[in-house]
Amino acid sequence: MGRMNAQRELLRIEIEDVEISKLARLLTSYTTGVFNQTLRFVAKVGGDTRYESGTFSSNHMFDPMNPDEAYAPRMVENLAKLREEIEADGWVVTEQGAQSWALTFARPEST
Repeated sequence: MGRMNAQRELLRIEIEDVEISKLARLLTSYTTGVFNQTLRFVAKVGGDTRYESGTFSSNHMFDPMNPDEAYAPRMVENLAKLREEIEADGWVVTEQGAQSWALTFARPEST
């Protein structure tokens, strides 16, 4: 028996700050002259993380949690790999947010 009025699961991509040691962060800032933030994409259903991307650095000084390709090497590559993994599991993009990475996925309803 199918669940006619069941709420569809939505999978949302978010950005998360990856904890690295303060010493590593300090050394990176010292050697490059720029404060870098180590980030990764996570895809969540509710508060439950289902997928994680590889990490990438963002040195966007004004808004580090909203990285831009120009300030975040490997961001696009990591997002593409994560999206491939999600779509291979049957999820389909249903919504695109203001940022290129702000995607919402749902599973197609079975008929």
